[in-house]
Amino acid sequence: MTRARAGRGSCPQRGRRYSRDAQQAAAAWAADHGAAAAAAKFGMSARSVLRWVTARARKAERLPAARGERATAVATAPASPGAPQPGAGARRARHGRRFSVAEKKAILEHAEAHGVSAAAAQFATSRWSIYEWLRRRRAAVVGKGDPDAELAPRSSRPQHIAGKLSEERHHLIAETWLKNQALGPRQVAKLLRRTQALRVGTSTVRRVMEEQGYVPPKIKVEQRPARRYEAVRPNQQVHLDFVQFFLHKVKLFLLLIEDDYSRFLPGWALCEGERAEPVIEAVEAAIARHGKPEQIVVDGGSGFFSWRGESQLERLCGDYGIDFIKATKRGSNSKLEALNANVRKELLSRVEFADVADARVEVARWVRAYNYERVHEGLGGLLVPADRFFGRVDEVLAQLERGEPVVVPGPLPPDARALELFRVVSRGGRPELWLLGERVWPASVTSPPEG
Repeated sequence: MTRARAGRGSCPQRGRRYSRDAQQAAAAWAADHGAAAAAAKFGMSARSVLRWVTARARKAERLPAARGERATAVATAPASPGAPQPGAGARRARHGRRFSVAEKKAILEHAEAHGVSAAAAQFATSRWSIYEWLRRRRAAVVGKGDPDAELAPRSSRPQHIAGKLSEERHHLIAETWLKNQALGPRQVAKLLRRTQALRVGTSTVRRVMEEQGYVPPKIKVEQRPARRYEAVRPNQQVHLDFVQFFLHKVKLFLLLIEDDYSRFLPGWALCEGERAEPVIEAVEAAIARHGKPEQIVVDGGSGFFSWRGESQLERLCGDYGIDFIKATKRGSNSKLEALNANVRKELLSRVEFADVADARVEVARWVRAYNYERVHEGLGGLLVPADRFFGRVDEVLAQLERGEPVVVPGPLPPDARALELFRVVSRGGRPELWLLGERVWPASVTSPPEG
């Protein structure tokens, strides 16, 4: 319940719009009988009537002076060939005045001789229009174009018809979605801006996708408290988890390793069970290729823990000095759970594998597209995981601001590659020497003594 302020009366006809005739009639009555009488007669507020009376008086004061200045400008205008007639231009409204090419050239000649302000006052135009014509003519001279063509009148209407999409854009949107049918309209729009430097709205993309057979999913969003955690640098924290699926009645397990900061996948493995051996191989391959993480977060899967004592993954983390963390709270491993859902939606439900070898090929292809080509909503919609993981965020955003497409980086040239020639590794408490990727000492593999 609102309470009116003390000492303030209600305004009659609050929010009403009055025509120009009504304003002039009220101002004329107020000039003879006062603003209060005019407000009571016409049912208006006294403040509005006073404002109209003041505006009318100021207009009456400016009108004779403006007419005298305009008459002086018309009498002193030089008669040059092709020049506009100031008297005819003065009779027109200043806003929206159209000048021909000959008129613009005469105005620019006068501006170069006497200044832009003098030309604007002489020919009843604005200084900003003259500056724009000067800029166009200089650009035409520098670009070796036609100055007269640059001075030709331009339409203020948009070049495209509202609500109608060009055929080229229509086909480009359709082809992009047909190649990435698991993506939504917003992701397709961001992907077009990244790969094709094409800015298009989400509603337009959705309309084209629906013409191609896209059916919006019915998703029930569960309202949860906003609790967001993210690492501050690459390799600070990685998540491990298995995804189960069937291949011709054979159960397979896809192990994924995801970087928390960049959502980059430094490693993966396809195996027939949640066993420790493929986990160790995938983690060591990821460390050898992309460096050692500081923390490894896993759930309670059998491939990460043992029934008794310390598991192989825990011992490996101890050898490398990596913090081994078990996710016990809800949401601790949520990024990888969302990744598992994307794997099922974009890969497992759309690709039919012939055998295990074909499954490995398709998984490798999807992982590369996910790392280097697929835009990620968790990264702002325009970045891919590789941009963050390799520190290319500023470079990519600068290219997008310039309107340039972002190209997936290819292999480095030979002079820019870095090769690790010599390495010392401790395996099972025993040192090993590696040279050019081959172990040189000890020469033979000896199993550690038991007990």
